[in-house]
Amino acid sequence: MALEFDFEQFENLVVMRLTGTPTADELGAGYAKIFEDERFVEGMHCIWDCSEIDLKRIPISEVRRLPAVLRQFMVRRGSDYKAAIVTSRGSDYQLLRIYLTILKLIGDIQFRLFRSVDKANRWINNVV
Repeated sequence: MALEFDFEQFENLVVMRLTGTPTADELGAGYAKIFEDERFVEGMHCIWDCSEIDLKRIPISEVRRLPAVLRQFMVRRGSDYKAAIVTSRGSDYQLLRIYLTILKLIGDIQFRLFRSVDKANRWINNVV
């Protein structure tokens, strides 16, 4: 599976882990399953953990398709939430800085890029 997820109910958070070399459609299919889960709450914050994938292996065409694929979930998702993107690889961090420009086309979401899930979690929970 390209996207696995788990809920942190007490933190109003869903953590998504990307694996393999996911396509935009695979990510969309995995993302759709989050909304089918009874634990999902509208406006829930999210962490996209990209630490286990090599972004250089994902074609830019798939990255460009991702906003259109994910935008279809905006009504159910809500718009008042934070989305943290995490990678531990230096080269992927640089790519994600560029890709954030593309991902902001999804909608009015607070995106931020991190090098660890712990730092992303602190940002989401407003802990410095």
